[in-house]
Amino acid sequence: MTTRPNFDPQAGYLVTAAADFINFNDQVFTDYYQPVLGPVAFSLFYALRSQLLDHPTLADRRLQSALLVQVNAGQSQVSEGLRRLEGMGIVQTYFQHDAQGDLYVYELQATLSPEHFINDNLLSVLLLEAIGEQAFSRLAKGAHRYQLVADRTQLKNVSHRFLDAYQIDQHELVHVPEVIKQAQTTAAVTEKHSLVADSSDFDWATLLTLLKSQPVVKEDLADHRELIEVEHQLYGIDEPTMVRLIRGALDLATNHFDARKFKRQVAAQYKQLASVLESANPKQKEVVDDKQLTAKDRQLLKSTNNYAPVAFLQALKEQTGGYVTAGERNVLTRLVQDGKLPSSVINVLVWYVIADLGNATLKGNFVDAIANDWLRAGVHDGAGALLQLKKFNQEKQQPGTTKRFSTKRNRQRMEIRETMPDWSKQDQATRTKKASAAALAKARARQRSNRKGR
Repeated sequence: MTTRPNFDPQAGYLVTAAADFINFNDQVFTDYYQPVLGPVAFSLFYALRSQLLDHPTLADRRLQSALLVQVNAGQSQVSEGLRRLEGMGIVQTYFQHDAQGDLYVYELQATLSPEHFINDNLLSVLLLEAIGEQAFSRLAKGAHRYQLVADRTQLKNVSHRFLDAYQIDQHELVHVPEVIKQAQTTAAVTEKHSLVADSSDFDWATLLTLLKSQPVVKEDLADHRELIEVEHQLYGIDEPTMVRLIRGALDLATNHFDARKFKRQVAAQYKQLASVLESANPKQKEVVDDKQLTAKDRQLLKSTNNYAPVAFLQALKEQTGGYVTAGERNVLTRLVQDGKLPSSVINVLVWYVIADLGNATLKGNFVDAIANDWLRAGVHDGAGALLQLKKFNQEKQQPGTTKRFSTKRNRQRMEIRETMPDWSKQDQATRTKKASAAALAKARARQRSNRKGR
């Protein structure tokens, strides 16, 4: 993940736009982006767009506090809104520090076309989860509403090529005029922001081996490899489970892989699979031999090793009566894509925030603060994450120690069935302290009094 300070109202900002921002479509942004972004990020984008100036300069900077007023939201909400806009690739943020202080430049990006949005595996998966299958199918159908509703295989493209219609001076093709060179340098095409992680631990060779005897067109799998690996990253679906999902997404008449059917099937079934999904990297086994870990700690680690992050959060929410929100899925998706923390560490973080601290949901800023603290501390597995929490609790009990994370200790903790260790609920002195003789005598007297009163 990109580490930077939280939203600073006293920092300056400028709003610019990419060269292709002229292709931005408000209807596409509302129909396809808004359900995933949420209301604050959606409003924030239009607040930024209203600040666009022709040929902006550094002297045009304004204080970011003006954005808080315009959006009518707090710092944490605006910070999370920016994170969502950046994650969706609709805003790219640049930073510099100069003589006038910190400056953020927010570059607005054009929307994808409906067809490109639907065909982007990660975006379409998030949209499907946000709006449901029926609304998603309606949008997918609308993306092709102007295309011919008929078999196009008999149509032959007879369009003229460029040089058939236009004559160009060959000399100018070889010796490009200087004015064109300058314009091309100014309008250099920038690389699009990637939404998908660069690598995956998914065992593709094993998947192909398991599918070898299945009636599936192998070229289809190669064409949709990115989609399959995105679903694996989001839900930790292992290779055998993926084989079953792929079989269920085959066209029975042609044996071709139906990508849309596959997306709908995963979205519909992931809650049912949550209790049996394996970790995103089941082959990695953590060696836990530290004497500071209790039996319940080790039991918790088994749970964190056997679930992917989304599935683990879903299991926690089912036990505590909640549900996984779209925002929480986005938080976990960012952590998984970043790749700096393994799934077991992310699961311990989820347990700490939801079960141990008793928070109702995962908040992006709070989760990022803990994740960055653990990265600095060199945490690389679930056991290390638990030990880091123990160290934090011990430091917090020492006089004069400043709390790094705000907690909600004033309300009763939630207890998760058997998997929740109790080391963070009592210190060592409280657990080992023996009752005095006077206290035991008072307790026996109360028992005798209660029996007489019955």
